[in-house]
Amino acid sequence: MNQQEPRRIVVIGVGNVLLTDEGVGAHVVRQLGELDLPSAVELIEGGTMPVECLGRVADIARLVIVDAVDTGGPPGAIYRLPVAEILGATPQMSLHELTLAEALTSWHRRGLDESRTVIIGIQPHTIAWGTELSQPLARKMSVILDTVVAEVLRKDEE
Repeated sequence: MNQQEPRRIVVIGVGNVLLTDEGVGAHVVRQLGELDLPSAVELIEGGTMPVECLGRVADIARLVIVDAVDTGGPPGAIYRLPVAEILGATPQMSLHELTLAEALTSWHRRGLDESRTVIIGIQPHTIAWGTELSQPLARKMSVILDTVVAEVLRKDEE
């Protein structure tokens, strides 16, 4: 059987856009949509239940998940997390552990290799009712976008 190499690069913004910085993933995806990205890049707002948003997974070359992650760091800190770290998340790390871990497990069972998946976690400043990012995160948005774009364009060295 001659299988074609995976082609899609998918960026999923995860989180609740009604809770300020909890929605940072969606804000990132929306702003990425304004950039001139390669045609292979697909942007998805995954909301709070990302398990259902991917569809087929076998043709995904890279999956980048962007979400708020509370590790107690400074607001706007950016963390590059391998999938194994989320699947083994400790109670101190809040990144929708249950739903995101379920989604990752489901995608893995359907054929998405963990090595092709990375999570970009952003330390929130505030999680309260509101549809706009806090000022500390809004000020760091260009750095966050640069980090995500670099991950999307990254060439595997393996």
